[in-house]
Parts: sequence; C-alpha cells; structure tokens
Amino acid sequence: MTSVTSAIVAFACVVPLAQQSESRTPNTSITSSTTPPIVAAKPAIPTVEELTQIAVKSRARHEIPALVLAVVTKNGLESIAVDGVRVLGQPEAALATDRMHLGSCTKAFTATLAAVLVADGKIGWNSTIDEVLSKSFPNINEGWKSATLEDLLRHRSGASSFPVATDWATAFACNVSPSVCRNAFVQSMLERVPTQKRGKHVYSNQGYAIAGCMLEAVGGAAYEELLRTRVLTPLGISHEGFGPPTSADPASPKGHSLDGMALDGDNPTAIAPAATLHMPVGEWAKFIAFHLGGTPPVGLEGAAKELENLHKAGPDAPKEGLGWITARRDWGGDVLTHSGSNTQWYCTAWLAPERGFAVLAATNQGGERAQRACDESCSFAIKARNAGVASVAPAAPSAPSDATGSSPTPSGNSTSN
Repeated sequence: MTSVTSAIVAFACVVPLAQQSESRTPNTSITSSTTPPIVAAKPAIPTVEELTQIAVKSRARHEIPALVLAVVTKNGLESIAVDGVRVLGQPEAALATDRMHLGSCTKAFTATLAAVLVADGKIGWNSTIDEVLSKSFPNINEGWKSATLEDLLRHRSGASSFPVATDWATAFACNVSPSVCRNAFVQSMLERVPTQKRGKHVYSNQGYAIAGCMLEAVGGAAYEELLRTRVLTPLGISHEGFGPPTSADPASPKGHSLDGMALDGDNPTAIAPAATLHMPVGEWAKFIAFHLGGTPPVGLEGAAKELENLHKAGPDAPKEGLGWITARRDWGGDVLTHSGSNTQWYCTAWLAPERGFAVLAATNQGGERAQRACDESCSFAIKARNAGVASVAPAAPSAPSDATGSSPTPSGNSTSN
C-alpha cells in the first residue's frame, strides 16, 4: 500500500486572471456597481438530458471512466448528470449519487469551518499561530509565530508547497487518529524555520494542516468532527467521508491512475483539512449553494456574514480568496473557482455569485485528460445555463500551464460538442 500511495499529492488548478487587469479588485458581492448585470432572456435550465449529452461527449472524448456534471443555484441543485462506470473494465455504471473525491476543493470547506468559529468568537482571522498553538507546541520557530489564520488560508503564511520527505513518510505511516497524526506532522514543521517568505503566495497543503490544528485547538474536537458537526450536518450533507470513497462505501467508484489502473489510495490523514474530503456531487452542491448566497441553515448564520471575507481577493496574483481562487469572466462577472486532485480523481467548481449559479464537474480519474474533461464540460454547461443571454462567450477554466486563461478551452482551440 505504501509503495502505491507514498507518491500521492494533492494540488489545485490555480487559474490565471483572464479578462482582468492586475489593478482591478474583484467585487464578489451579489450586486455590483462596477459590473452591470446582463439583462436578457431568463437563463435556460439545462435539463438532465442536455447535461447528460455534455457529460457523455466530454467523457468519451477524453477517455475517462466516469464524469459527473451539475448546475447549482443558491436554492440548491438545479440539474445533475453522469456518464461512465465506477471502475474501468467492470460493468457497474456510475451514479449521480456516488461519492466523489474532492481533493483540494476540501480547502473551501476548511475555510468555511474557520468562518463558523470566527463567528463564534473562538478565533479571529488575525489570530496567530503563537497565540493559538504555543501551548500545544512549545518549540515553535520564531519565523512562524506571527503568521495568522488568514495567512494560512490564503497560502501566504510561509508554508512551503512540498513537505520535508521524512515528515511526509511519517505522515503516511501514521496509523493512529487523524488528529494525532496531524499534530505530529505540524509540530515537526513548526519547529523548523519557514522556507518561504510570509506574505508571498505559495500554494501549500501544509499551511491548511496548520490551520486545521488551530481550529482543533479552539474548537475542542478533531477537525473531522468539527467539520461534520459545524458545517456538513447543518447543510444536510450526510454521505461525506475522508479518504477514498470506498473506505466509507465499498460499492463506490474507485480512482484511476494515468494508465487507467483502479486505485484506492489517498493522501495522509494529516492533511485532511487540505485535501481528503469525499461526498456525492449532489451534496457538494448544498455547500456551493451556501457560497452563492443561499439562505443559511441554522448554525451557519454567523458564517454567512463572513462570506465577503472568504470571497475577498488577495492583494496580488493569483488573487486568492480563502479556500477559493477569484477571477473575472464575461459569463459570470467576478467568479470563484477551485480544482482538486489526489492524482487518482479530479474535480472542479466554478461559482458566479453575481449571476446566481455554479457548475461542478468530478471524475474518478487523475491527470490531464481528467482536467480537460472537467474544464470542457463546465464550459459547455455554462453556455447551456446562459442560453439566450447576449454576448456570453465563456472562457473555459484553464490549466495551470495556460498563461492566458482566456481561450475557449484549456488547449486554446475551439471544441465542438
């Protein structure tokens, strides 16, 4: 098992800010004085049949096992479609209700949990590592002490992109409770000098592990339990889990490597706050609806008041929010996005709070083909959702290597569907 999973990492699809100058600060409020709303025919709601056609063609074109595609509004799931199989070479069809691995899209959940505890008054966005963790970790290096919760959630704390090899190996080998494994991982990291400059954006799963420890310290429970009780349960999400979906339901789809081998691996429990959550896309939609400005359920009223800060763009590229990346698109105004993968799964989310809808895509395959299938299907779902709206030419989500982020598809070539 270790030989297969020890190389697993989680990453995000960080999107360049297409169609936006560097000096512009995105406005993520529902009404915008700088971005007049498009006045046109009521957007068409893609039917399941229409959405399925998109999923079928994108899945087949990019040769991935399964693809789930959904459109969400602030009222919840609007339509959802699925095509493909749970495991390559086996007959069981994938279902819209199957659990899918969210990878780094877990980060938005962690930032939302932080908002809950901020609203409770248990922690502040400017609470420092030293203030919250010094009792648990008495030997924190001076370079870490002033980094704040918000620094960690914006990837500006000084945490690196890649962990020390010995820490990573120890985290994989850890077989006690996730909280104990996480504390050991974070303690080792905090006792060394930070490798990055605080304030500089460096994408880091390790930073989210530190944030998870801070939330545990003030919340009085393990991160996983806090997320369930304070965020997921209030939203009506009940089929979630951490790690491979098959760990919760053996009938779930399996992830697949680049060569199509079915796998059940995942990243270590130490970085659960960054990357290991799974759930059906239809339940993910409940969380997305909350971030679109839907009526908050009991228990999340305070967190709803923190959405502006969660969605606020960072000071420079990539203009990150807390658990999100911000961007500007013709089809949606100021939008939020994030992607996630543990190399065996891939998913992506695009939210347009100003337009009141979002699109989600997820597949049980990692790698470039999976990324392109998700990006392409999201682009066509956006077009379908905006049918009848004038002057809408949505730029598809772009790959990290895409320097412009403004092409109709990640490849820069038009694609028929």
